[in-house]
Amino acid sequence: MSGIVRAAGGVVARTADDGRREVLLVHRPAYDDWTFPKGKLKPGERDEEAALREVHEETGLRCRLERDLGHVSYRDRRGRSKLVRYWMMRPLDGRFAATEEIDEVRWLSAEAAGRTLSYPHDRGLLDLLDTPTPNAGAKTVNLYVARHAKAEDRQAWTGPDDARPLTAEGHRQAEGLVEVLEGRSIERLLSSPAVRCRQTVEPLARARGLPLELEDRLREGSAREQVMALLADVAARPTVLCTHGDVIEELLAHLVAEGVVENGPLKLKKGSIWVLQAERRAPIRASYIPPPS
Repeated sequence: MSGIVRAAGGVVARTADDGRREVLLVHRPAYDDWTFPKGKLKPGERDEEAALREVHEETGLRCRLERDLGHVSYRDRRGRSKLVRYWMMRPLDGRFAATEEIDEVRWLSAEAAGRTLSYPHDRGLLDLLDTPTPNAGAKTVNLYVARHAKAEDRQAWTGPDDARPLTAEGHRQAEGLVEVLEGRSIERLLSSPAVRCRQTVEPLARARGLPLELEDRLREGSAREQVMALLADVAARPTVLCTHGDVIEELLAHLVAEGVVENGPLKLKKGSIWVLQAERRAPIRASYIPPPS
């Protein structure tokens, strides 16, 4: 996509007192237009990160990603091809303060927003809010496959391997995952029964108020077929799955063969996450999140 300007943004939605859904529009005085908050990606920035950052910078709201609404493409005012990826978002907290870039925001019903938005490509996003996804009705769900954080040395540990705990650094990584996944919709948390896996996602479970479900198919040595069946079982809802390096390595080898992951050196650092976007219960895209620093 050389020469294409990449950007990301959000359709921020809330439920009004009368039960109707409202969406947030921003006014840009430099263009005298009404649009959805968005902005260009910074070097090395992921689409999701850029979307959350831009919405916060333009509206003052800290939000959570709800659903991927796909891409909008058009020519910008300088004649460049621009591709903007949008998410439906839910506001968590914050408040608007006017800036030179954005001087006003409005919460409007979908009908009123359709009349107010300045561009047809923005109005088209409103039609996607009541459909699962813009891709022919296929629902896209994120599955977060995490490798457990740094644990005590296997050779030095004298107890049962499943009881081997995290190190102090591993506990810091586990706490860091809460921030890494902030703003992302998560409805289930699954873990290998091994202590090091459970400890990796326990801080996230506490932060989200979700139960931690122990899953034998995430144990070290689990067959690839078992893991793929598990992904299909949980792919209806955004889910975090914490497992072991060998399990993820086998999974990635399969996804390379399927063309979902690019062939080459695979990233498998402890405390890292592979984000699998699944449609019709099968992964179709993948991206890597390195361990918390």
